[in-house]
Amino acid sequence: MTDNFKLFSSFINMTEGLPEKDPKGTQYMYYVIEIMRRGKDNPDLPAANVHFKNYYIYSWEDYIKFEPEIKSLCHTLRMRAYVSVNRKDLRRVAINTVAEMTRRIAEGDYKRIYKVFESCSGKYKERNKNYWIIDIDDESMESDYVNTLCNLVDDCQSQFEDNVIMKMPTKSGVHIITHPFNKYEFQKNYNEVFKDSQKEMPDIKENHLTLLFEDL
Repeated sequence: MTDNFKLFSSFINMTEGLPEKDPKGTQYMYYVIEIMRRGKDNPDLPAANVHFKNYYIYSWEDYIKFEPEIKSLCHTLRMRAYVSVNRKDLRRVAINTVAEMTRRIAEGDYKRIYKVFESCSGKYKERNKNYWIIDIDDESMESDYVNTLCNLVDDCQSQFEDNVIMKMPTKSGVHIITHPFNKYEFQKNYNEVFKDSQKEMPDIKENHLTLLFEDL
């Protein structure tokens, strides 16, 4: 089982970076929790990866309120809960939802039109805050490999003193959540440090989800 609810709670912030002149801005910021069934977790079922539903977290109270329901769904239906590391701006998502709906209608595509907001919530993030995920498989949280990667990321150029924010355990490895950094510098340093290793450089994902809960 992987339960990151408590760990991720320290990352959620509805107010950071918002201008003081817009005190109501917090009501437009939210996180997305996606409930998904993975094919590899359910080999007896015909479908592969299936998106089940979304939860939209507009406040700390929402996060606490939905936790028992999310855990129960995941346990009962053999699903996983993932959460967006990038905060969403409802105003930006809503504008792009209307634009995408208009485009589809103009093209005569009326199927699953109700899913457009859901899709735009995954695609569009807040412009002023940005976080990346380094996706590592088959490693523990405190392995030498993971710690070396964290040091390499911190050594890369960026506007922040420390680039690594936190490490999140996954079912098969680790997600490192970071501020944006110089990827070309990271690749160069990675290739130098691990030149005698068989390990390929892990994926760096700029707008992705991290594992919140699974009980498989």
